[in-house]
Amino acid sequence: MKGKLLFLAVSACFSIMLCRFHFQPLIIIATIAFLIFFLIKNERSLFLLSIATILLFIGIFSLTERHNQSSLNEGSYTTIGLISSIPSIDGNQFKGYLENGSGEKLIFYYKIKSLAEKEALKKINPGTYCRFKGELVVPKSPTMPNAFDYKQYLYDHHIHWQYFVEEIGNCKSEKMDLLLILIEIRKNGLNFIEEHFPSSSVGIVQALLFGEIDLLEQDVETAYQELGIVHLLAISGSHVTLLVSGIYFLFIYFGVTHEKTRIVFIVLLPVYMILTGASPSVIRACFMAIVYFLLKLFKIRNSTLDVISFTFLVLLAMNPYYLFQVGFQLSYAVTFGLLLSYRIVEHFASWLTKLTVVSAIAQLCSLPLLLFHFYEVSLISLPMNMVFVPLYSFIVLPGAIITTVITAVSSSIGAYLITVFSDLLLQTHKFVLFASAIPHTMLTTGKLPIFTLIVLIISIIYLFVRFEQRQSINYLYRPAVYLIVVFLIQAMTPFFQPSGKVLVIDVGQGDSIFIQRPFNKGNYLIDTGGRISFPQEEWEERRSTFSIAKNVTVPYFKSIGVTKLDALFLTHGDLDHVGEVLSLLEEVKVKELIIPKGFVRGELERKIMQVAERKRVKITTVQAGDQLTFQNHSFFVVSPVDLTESKNDDSLVLWTEIGGLQWLLTGDAEMDAEKKIVKNYPSLKADVVKVGHHGSKGSTSEELLDHVKPKIALVSAGLNNRYQHPHPDVLDKLVARNISLFRTDLDGAILYHFKGEAGTFSTYPPYDKVNKERKQKRKRLDQPQA
Repeated sequence: MKGKLLFLAVSACFSIMLCRFHFQPLIIIATIAFLIFFLIKNERSLFLLSIATILLFIGIFSLTERHNQSSLNEGSYTTIGLISSIPSIDGNQFKGYLENGSGEKLIFYYKIKSLAEKEALKKINPGTYCRFKGELVVPKSPTMPNAFDYKQYLYDHHIHWQYFVEEIGNCKSEKMDLLLILIEIRKNGLNFIEEHFPSSSVGIVQALLFGEIDLLEQDVETAYQELGIVHLLAISGSHVTLLVSGIYFLFIYFGVTHEKTRIVFIVLLPVYMILTGASPSVIRACFMAIVYFLLKLFKIRNSTLDVISFTFLVLLAMNPYYLFQVGFQLSYAVTFGLLLSYRIVEHFASWLTKLTVVSAIAQLCSLPLLLFHFYEVSLISLPMNMVFVPLYSFIVLPGAIITTVITAVSSSIGAYLITVFSDLLLQTHKFVLFASAIPHTMLTTGKLPIFTLIVLIISIIYLFVRFEQRQSINYLYRPAVYLIVVFLIQAMTPFFQPSGKVLVIDVGQGDSIFIQRPFNKGNYLIDTGGRISFPQEEWEERRSTFSIAKNVTVPYFKSIGVTKLDALFLTHGDLDHVGEVLSLLEEVKVKELIIPKGFVRGELERKIMQVAERKRVKITTVQAGDQLTFQNHSFFVVSPVDLTESKNDDSLVLWTEIGGLQWLLTGDAEMDAEKKIVKNYPSLKADVVKVGHHGSKGSTSEELLDHVKPKIALVSAGLNNRYQHPHPDVLDKLVARNISLFRTDLDGAILYHFKGEAGTFSTYPPYDKVNKERKQKRKRLDQPQA
């Protein structure tokens, strides 16, 4: 059987997944089926080798886990630390990685206090020892369903703590080893590009030459991601291949022998790996080239498939956690797919057809991973790759290299070339931004069930096999239909989903509640959350800012397949309730905007109205006594009654029935508004109350609680918020009435999942998965109230 190393690579994958996912039955069954395949094919030697590989990698993973431990404790911590990588400065934040005296790696954050200090910190290089004083904090687990697990990400990089530094001092550089010298050279190269190139192109040049994306303009990077060509902004295998091929040709052209050229590459490729940031795709490409040159030197014949399989096994043996990095997965999936499909490509004579086929194969190989991790794919990714891969490979990448080298030699000539090159990039960015703005070009599937994902992978493999066997597009009809059916089933699933949900989104110190009705009959969002910002000097402002809409809400919507909202309710104009509306309107289609009477009271509210009108969103103004009905489901407005000077008291308050429960959603309404509600609605009852104003002392009166008689209370507040919400007095009122309490600051997102008239409350992570640190935090905060 050909490609034996490929089967051993698959065996390694099974063993690592078995360990990571605690020997789940589905993975055990898949592993056994994989081994039985060899017995059926009468490949007993490969069967035994696969078992040996599985046992070997189980041992490697177990050993890696045993050594991936921390000896530190949470709380105050002072250390002499070695800055082990290039630290970054963004506005008033100094961030990087350090190693303490025992070699444990920490990620640190430091808030810069002055412009002078910022300039001093820019001079700190990798290899510098400093005295750090601050606090160790356990990285936060995801508090939203399907969210990126930053804690797991850090763990896979052998990092167990976030170090919030208060003081940095006594910095001194000592003798550096070769690794740190190379990292410092990389930093100097990045600084050179930043000093000479304009802001519109500096991010691209740094990305192409050194694999650094920190200075990429956010809107440009987002557009490249949406079009499925973001891989061009990182140093990929194709970039390494072009560079190696070009330099190899030059060496031979100037008379260097093949043997000496290969030795040079074997020595220099590890250096290049470090200079470019050692991303998974670069490591794979460089390692594969090194193995290839070694085989040529020792005149050992082997297939390219065996070479890449060997590199795959070696890298996983060095670090089994590589398997869970998206870049590693995509790099090897596409490369394996192209190697296994070379006969399909060779079937065509035209270079344009070959380019189309290669791009299509790469797209199909990456499709399951893109949908698994990001829940969407661009429908115009194929033509965009066909245009931009040659453009970047033969114009932009060589242009970046030549321009940078000439600028280093002659700044006057380089300045002219930089202008020409930057103009080219500017036009490229304009086209990318235009293409990304074309409507209906993104297919959002939501999180694929495991069964659907497996069927998708099998359908893609069947398509490749069918074409390779028949070598005619006519024979692709059946597998293509299978692929289309998979997507149609996934697209139609929401219309047959009998359950719905109410989710209190964890937006920190703010409010945002999402309601999804069964059978795709409506998606509604009440407020968006928002972060309160304070005036800053220009040097303090950061390039990359955190957006709740773009980083929390929209990714969640994509994970459940939601691309539009039937209604967006805005309770009032405070920033912590509507601060993300503008970002949300750019990302999600909103059919109707519901606002209370007297909503517009400031510049932010006026801007929201302007953008909504520009996007042709229907705007509806309501007040107490109004009823809003969407496909037989009604929301009743119980406030505001009369306008006052208080935004909070004039909040939109809604009453509705969902999943067999009555809900009172109060916004930031305070006690004066609550008195009016009690007076105007004498028979008002609710099973669930969203506690007003994040649990402030001025809301949630005893009068309201006794009148409404809720069984469950929901509090949306940020962990350790400056206002100390929810207030102990409010918590005491709830405890005295035996009202069950859920709060986002301790529990994360709060989910009510229902079917018909019955449902269940849970938090994210669910109670049985809440980590030990969160339980201890809850205990510490609850003790003073007892």
